[in-house]
Amino acid sequence: MSLRTALEERGMDGVLSVARQAGPAAEAALKADLESVDWTMLDRQRRALEKGEPKGAGKIQPPEVKPASTSGAPENAAAEEAGWAALRKGRVAIATVAGGQASRLGFQGPKGAYPLGSVGGSSLFQMMAGQIARLRALTGAALPWIIQTGPGNHEETVEYFARRSFYGLGSRTVHFACQGTLPALTPEGQFLLASPGALFRNPDGHGGFYRALREAHLPEKLRAQGIDTVFYCQVDNPLVRMGDPIFLGHHLLEKARMSVKVVAKEDPHEKVGLIVRREDGRLGCIEYSDLPDELSEAREADGTLTYRAGNIALHAFDLRFLEEMAEAALPLHQARKDILALKGSSPEPVKQAGVKFETFVFDALPLADGAMVQLAERAEEFAPVKNASGNDSVATSREALNARTRRWAKEAGLALPEHGAVEIQSGLCYDKGDLIAQAPGLRLAAGGHLITG
Repeated sequence: MSLRTALEERGMDGVLSVARQAGPAAEAALKADLESVDWTMLDRQRRALEKGEPKGAGKIQPPEVKPASTSGAPENAAAEEAGWAALRKGRVAIATVAGGQASRLGFQGPKGAYPLGSVGGSSLFQMMAGQIARLRALTGAALPWIIQTGPGNHEETVEYFARRSFYGLGSRTVHFACQGTLPALTPEGQFLLASPGALFRNPDGHGGFYRALREAHLPEKLRAQGIDTVFYCQVDNPLVRMGDPIFLGHHLLEKARMSVKVVAKEDPHEKVGLIVRREDGRLGCIEYSDLPDELSEAREADGTLTYRAGNIALHAFDLRFLEEMAEAALPLHQARKDILALKGSSPEPVKQAGVKFETFVFDALPLADGAMVQLAERAEEFAPVKNASGNDSVATSREALNARTRRWAKEAGLALPEHGAVEIQSGLCYDKGDLIAQAPGLRLAAGGHLITG
């Protein structure tokens, strides 16, 4: 189908008129941009505009949940053994979604580059790289690290790692995959222009992870290395247990195609998505706002919320399932907001009503024939950095890191100053047990509260 035909069939051929007025260069640039449009996806976007956002939770039940990896539950023993075995055999790759900028934190650069460490200034990327390095040392496996970037920070992220020699992980084992974009539309379903020669586009959401890996040809590369399982996390959570062997073990023993970790909601009105068991028996994630008050406030006999499985964007995937999701028609979520774009004959962008579209990674859960849910202890595993202040901020994340470090150090018998932040040197240990095992050889670095070897 020619570009002209594609536009005419959709009543969108007027989009080229602004470019023609701007000259041959703008017209050629816009035509090239339009040639890259996925017309099947565009038709889905326009149909989604007509239907609106799906609402309502339907008939649901709370999911079955495995105990937290940090709980010491006896039923985790077999999972831990299976997880470590998979890691040692080189069956696992680790993926981190890091497509955002840290501008909301008052920092110029990729969010993963934000210096969150309150003593040593370690960045989010450095903290995660240190965990992977330690896991490699403990398992003797390569454990490739995939970093999903965004169109606004891809080059900067690659350069960031190159300048730091990939934190010693090796450039051949750190892979980058840039997520795609989707054109924003007017409420009537027409294109918006960022300039005479370019469509207004926005990143396609964390659901773009699946296609990003496919476009980077990573699934086939991973399979050639004997990898069949992928651990997934987002870059803004410094407490994440990268490649958690117990989580991976439960995922493998359950023969799950996709698994998810959750934290227990304590406040029924906490603004976090909920993992539930749907009427068809499959797992799904619903918005907190779609849960009626009588369900969101329902409690069990022990006082805990009935619907408490809060989604923290932490998953495990079967590699084949991950590939299949690159072709799946995941739901399109809409964000209606004012967009700076060209309008009529205006030479400069102006604010106007627009609709951005994105997909969510967790919307693949209902498509997984097997899926597993595991609890994560919030104080040990979840303290995201999303805001400059208030909840889920730099301050609250640092407080959580400091509190966890002090708990670990106390159990390891390490003497710490009574006050002040304490940080563990990046890559020194993987978890509390690893810190305890190394305790006799550890010390506090001179001039700061940094636990080092």
